[in-house]
Amino acid sequence: MISASQGAPFLLNFDERSMAGMMREAGKAGYQDLINETNVHDYAPVGCLENTMVGNDRSGTVDNNLNLLKAVELALTGGKDLLPYGDPLTGKKNRIRQDGPRTGPATRHLTWEAFWKAYAEQTRYIIRKCVDLYETTESIRARFCPTPYLSCLVKGCAEKGLDVTQGGAEINFTTLEAVTFATTVDSLLAIKYLVYERGECTMEELIAALKANWEGHEVLQAKAQNKAPKYGRDDDEADAMALAVMKLWTEETWKYKTRSTGRQFRPGMLSWNYWVGDGYILPASPDGRPKGRFLSNAICPSNGADIHGPTANANSVGKALGGRNPEGRADWEGYVNLLPNGASHTMTFNPSILRDPEHREKFKAFLRGYAENGGTALQINMLDPEMLRDAQKHPQDYRHLLVRVTGYNAYFTTIGKELQNEVIARVSHEGF
Repeated sequence: MISASQGAPFLLNFDERSMAGMMREAGKAGYQDLINETNVHDYAPVGCLENTMVGNDRSGTVDNNLNLLKAVELALTGGKDLLPYGDPLTGKKNRIRQDGPRTGPATRHLTWEAFWKAYAEQTRYIIRKCVDLYETTESIRARFCPTPYLSCLVKGCAEKGLDVTQGGAEINFTTLEAVTFATTVDSLLAIKYLVYERGECTMEELIAALKANWEGHEVLQAKAQNKAPKYGRDDDEADAMALAVMKLWTEETWKYKTRSTGRQFRPGMLSWNYWVGDGYILPASPDGRPKGRFLSNAICPSNGADIHGPTANANSVGKALGGRNPEGRADWEGYVNLLPNGASHTMTFNPSILRDPEHREKFKAFLRGYAENGGTALQINMLDPEMLRDAQKHPQDYRHLLVRVTGYNAYFTTIGKELQNEVIARVSHEGF
């Protein structure tokens, strides 16, 4: 099916991890009487990959989208924007704003630990900012946008006399979906490597390169791209950074509920297509990416970073989500899933990888390993990059061509050229 169906089926993991996520959110939100070992098997994925209980759960799934990379920018500047903001219509530049906490110029952070502290504070700030903004919209919906018919179908609403928009359902979550995870991790790894460990540049020099969009700093850019560690290579150091970033923002997310409806915030990763558009807004990043280039998608490694093959890619993703399952366990107990609302992971393979029985067996073993390592939602594209380039040139010949973008499929010829280029740029893994 995978070899012939163009981005489908969507492989969801796989009860152990999904149920572990449901149990984790039950404990965080105080829903142990509603989600527990007697009924957790009754969950279902909605939308693309988001997990909910059935009949009494009216949780939001893609409510908030948090760009994690912004915290790196603010940490580099002491809470200010790295570049002046301008009017998109006139092109007129405005002054640089003080957006985040005043953590001081990054040039004063003499150790990696000091920089990480500033980054952590900026991460907590952007989460609070997102929570406050969502509260405004949530309170408006609760007051002006009731859904009485839906409320009749969800347990808890009639009993409480409250609409689902007012928190009437027995289970109520709102989701914070993180975007640009790998770009954030790789940027932090580059800062640590270039400035604090190897002394390849000073912090002042790195910031100057980012403001210049790497122009005139191509040697340093090459070091950031090619020498610094990267998430997605099964590198324990890089993956430890990924797990630290993951734990930081997810634990902060669990601290919040909406004031108007009592809806608990929970973490997930489903980027839709924001990682493409946001690349035109955010300045250059320390991992070597220039402004205008797309960012990383959901839980996936950055394009071009996963050079050690699909198994290394999957191993890194599993470690970022909480690690391998305990030996000998046959149920969800003891498993870890730091993203209960799901973690979209797209991988692209060349169709030749399934050309004979031996390779098919290897691919099946890869899928089993993916589940054991902790991945929760895998979508696979079987695509030939040359075919996609031809489809760009002759769209009339490829109206049938479906591709998996992130949590959803789309016809290749109907998506924008920027998104087409991103799909083409994904690594086509030739073998294991």
